[in-house]
Amino acid sequence: MRNRVLGAALVTVAIFAGSLTPSVALAAPPTSAEWIPVATLLDQLRVEAPSTVKYNRDQFFEGADLDGDGCRTRQEVLIEETDIPATVTGVCTVTAGQWLSYYDNVTHLDPAAVEMDHLVALKEAWVSGAWAWTDEQRQGYSNDVDDDRALTMVTAAVNTAKADKDPASWLPSYRSIRCTYVSEWVAVKWRWNLSVDPAEKIAIQTILEGCGPRDTWLPAAPTVGRPSAPPLPEPVAVHRFWSPVYQGHFFTTDVAERDQIIARWPGVWTYEGQRYTAFKTQVAGTIPLYRFWSSTYSGHFYTADPAERAAVIARWPNIWKDEGVAYYVYPTDSTQPDTVPVARFWSASAAHHFYTADAAERDAVIAKWTRVWSYEGDNFRVPAAGIPVPQPPRPPQQPGNPGDIRNCTDFANYAAAKEWFDLYYPHYGDVAKLDLDHDGVPCEGLPGAP
Repeated sequence: MRNRVLGAALVTVAIFAGSLTPSVALAAPPTSAEWIPVATLLDQLRVEAPSTVKYNRDQFFEGADLDGDGCRTRQEVLIEETDIPATVTGVCTVTAGQWLSYYDNVTHLDPAAVEMDHLVALKEAWVSGAWAWTDEQRQGYSNDVDDDRALTMVTAAVNTAKADKDPASWLPSYRSIRCTYVSEWVAVKWRWNLSVDPAEKIAIQTILEGCGPRDTWLPAAPTVGRPSAPPLPEPVAVHRFWSPVYQGHFFTTDVAERDQIIARWPGVWTYEGQRYTAFKTQVAGTIPLYRFWSSTYSGHFYTADPAERAAVIARWPNIWKDEGVAYYVYPTDSTQPDTVPVARFWSASAAHHFYTADAAERDAVIAKWTRVWSYEGDNFRVPAAGIPVPQPPRPPQQPGNPGDIRNCTDFANYAAAKEWFDLYYPHYGDVAKLDLDHDGVPCEGLPGAP
């Protein structure tokens, strides 16, 4: 019989003579159990973004009879958790008993009213590392009756509401048991070497801060062997093109897209090679880099800032088309070792952004083309490996002829109009007819004009 709610806590400890003495024993720890702070186990868990590998529930082989006694996993847990002797008919069918659903503190006498809950749901386990396990390990996890914390009988509706949510999205309605719940969650994830995502870890830490000292018994390795951490994918090359026609750059990790551009538009896009590396699937600590396309400006825009992305979608839906995730990068404030920042520039005259992970290129643009490119700071970070040997930046010596595409009303002030005028006038004259009196001062009616 398990008793999670005795004292409405997992384990509260007292420290005597340098040893930890549990005052309440929950979920029947092994007699030789080693007690350890829950916070210690939490700190040992990998912090990673959830895997994007497609979930397959069938690979967990639920409802097995692993010990061959005729009782499948649900019946095993019903018999183990009843507070009175269970009524069992046939080979192994539980028809009566008494079960306390500790999530909501409700007692049930009908086994049909309760469902067996995987404390860490199968899908949550999958995205936290189980996608890389063997079939035997996944079956062992979904039928884990060896650690009382892994499976429990709960009110059916509560189990439905919990679904595959982690503690950042769902907690038991019975508040007195929440310390128990998150402590057992950590123990199960530690036992099976599963990761936590950043929001999940923060939510658990927040609950534990209000629990006082929390110890639990150290989970034993599963019978099938504790799974290894899944391998991290290798970063891929990010390729860059420059267009003298559109006065902008284009980036892609898609080799087929790269080759198509090289083959079909050699007069429009100049291939500049690999500029840095990034990830095609999300790995620990990375965030999405979103890509937009504008047919108005014939160029792309990239941002790792969800708020900026949302603002662009909301304010300029007719100018910028959201193309989704380009690839995954580290945030600007990441402490991931062996990464470098990617600088972002904006050109009002070209109406394009420019990005570089090359510090020498960044500094050269700042020093030589301040009138064309405004430095906006670091936008995200990427692995340091894969940055090519520094080489001079490649803004064109002669820009492409833009034609008569601008009016003075297109510029916010005289400085912006003058910058655009000065970029093209030496090569093509006043192609946009911004200087009607031919005195070298375009758009004289704009704010800031001499």
